[in-house]
Amino acid sequence: MKIAIFGPHRRVGVIVENKVVDANAAYAKYLAETSEEARPQARADAEVPAELGAFITEGNRALEGAQSAVDYLWSKAADDRGRDGEPLFFDLEETNLHAPVAQGSRIYCALANFFDHMEAASKNSAGNDTAEVLDRLVQGGPKYFLKDHRAVGADGEPVRYPARTRRLDYEAEVAVIVGKQGRDIGRGDALPYIWGYTLHNDWSIRDNVSFGPDFMHSKNFDTSATIGPWIVVNEGLDPQDIPLECRVNGEIRQNGNTKSMVHDFSTFIQHLSADTTLYPGDLISSGTPKGTAVDSSRQQTDGSHPDALFVKPGDVVEVSSTLIGAIRNEVISPSA
Repeated sequence: MKIAIFGPHRRVGVIVENKVVDANAAYAKYLAETSEEARPQARADAEVPAELGAFITEGNRALEGAQSAVDYLWSKAADDRGRDGEPLFFDLEETNLHAPVAQGSRIYCALANFFDHMEAASKNSAGNDTAEVLDRLVQGGPKYFLKDHRAVGADGEPVRYPARTRRLDYEAEVAVIVGKQGRDIGRGDALPYIWGYTLHNDWSIRDNVSFGPDFMHSKNFDTSATIGPWIVVNEGLDPQDIPLECRVNGEIRQNGNTKSMVHDFSTFIQHLSADTTLYPGDLISSGTPKGTAVDSSRQQTDGSHPDALFVKPGDVVEVSSTLIGAIRNEVISPSA
């Protein structure tokens, strides 16, 4: 099942045959027409909420209800209208999809988490201590940083080129969505906490960035994360065997798989939940494989990298996975 956020009211939708089905309204119709429920809308609001965070929190009940509604709408319903005559599904190409991020959710991003990415960065480094720094990042357990959920953009939305950079980079990543609340989760108990999967382009400023106090500044700016296009749920995916690719203006730059993560998602869930509660809707992003502009460019003696491979206004970047979908964005001038 593909769960999306659509329309001006940011409602939960189910993607079916190039359509977006309003899950909550479709379930209310299903209840009204197949049961003796006296208050079908109230029950639908409780069991198949229209808001993503509440929908995720409901767990299997919401997913099963949404699936029942879709099955009924496609095979048995007399029409495709809701209880008040409103449309229940919309053409995907004509519908605005938002980033599938629940309000207030935290976005945890793995750092230095693909061996090939770190190896390529080390080989292209001019610094004498770079290999040592990168080794420290890989050793000693997972490392991460946080993205601001208010800086997230969606598939198809323009990415604003930050005025403070000459070297804007892309990072193709897979993100898992936490499905239930938990703290101090053991690694062996972690997989049931994964609710679904989406794609993430972790846009990054690379101008003389160090792994120090200013690192978060290079990772957080308006449109600094593209997430979407939807969340893949209950399709039997192996979190450690998801392919991903990145193209810039049609040219393949990254081609990797989550099987190459240094620390897998279970390890990250264990690490992040130590003394800290994870909540439904929180995202954990994988880190990125080799092929970014920064790990493909030879570092200069002043610490900078040639800007030929970095994206510029007018470039189009696509992150995709054959198991999830694709997110595509054009980079625009900060003055646009």
